[in-house]
Amino acid sequence: MNLEFCTIDGLRIRYAASRNAGKPSVVLTSPQPMSILTYSAWWDRLADEFDVVAVDLPNHGGSDAARHVTTVSQHVGFFAKILDHFDLAHPHFIGPDIGTPMALRFMADTPGRLKSATLGDAGCVGVVEGAWLFRKLVYSHIMRLVVLSAGGAIGGRIYCAVANAIGYRLSRPTAAAKADYLAGSTNFAKLRGQVGFLGSYPNETPSLQDDVLKIKTPVQVLHGEFDTFVSVFNSRRLDDLLLNSRFALIEGAGHYAWEDAAEDYFARVLAFIAEVEGESEDVKQ
Repeated sequence: MNLEFCTIDGLRIRYAASRNAGKPSVVLTSPQPMSILTYSAWWDRLADEFDVVAVDLPNHGGSDAARHVTTVSQHVGFFAKILDHFDLAHPHFIGPDIGTPMALRFMADTPGRLKSATLGDAGCVGVVEGAWLFRKLVYSHIMRLVVLSAGGAIGGRIYCAVANAIGYRLSRPTAAAKADYLAGSTNFAKLRGQVGFLGSYPNETPSLQDDVLKIKTPVQVLHGEFDTFVSVFNSRRLDDLLLNSRFALIEGAGHYAWEDAAEDYFARVLAFIAEVEGESEDVKQ
């Protein structure tokens, strides 16, 4: 997974890519407080089968901090620029965690731009449900200030330590990945953006509950069976609201289901993309 950098809208953005003209396009975005290294176990197979680009969003991983790209809606605007920069006209999207509300808003506002989306393990529609700390980070300005008041070096370490403790049940990140995740959150400006993203939910998720009803794009909603941080209720409710979706639990997995149970999760991603591609071919014929 060769990490590279480009400039998008004045920001230095870290990405990995394996461009294969003629193959289905796939774009992946970083979860929080992680980076695109979370997809390392999949990368070789993604690179073989797809025209693939993985991107650290602003304020995450190795990408620049950006105060003007903090909220869900602001990330939606930046995501459109990512697609344009890499000439991804009609890609399949993989974006668990914070990629979920971003992609839902994008699909509601830009019908047909994404070919499919695999989402989940996220609060995204209506009132978000989950562990006390998650709900406080979303709904309590005071709690967000407490996290930030310790500064990036301390606040980021606490944030990552808590996240790692509840994110994994079946596996553990490599030392290199863990160090990368930590580096992305101990930078105060990035941590501020990450906390601010969660703080934007009360202004974003209520309208998404209505607007997801307009989404016709095929969506796969996956959620770790033992996610104790973000309640599976969020994903079940999303699946109930969407017009064209499926839902599955990733057995045995914690909050970071895509990394915790990488083989199971990736198998579902491949099967879903193959199904959507097959349906597209049937329509053409």
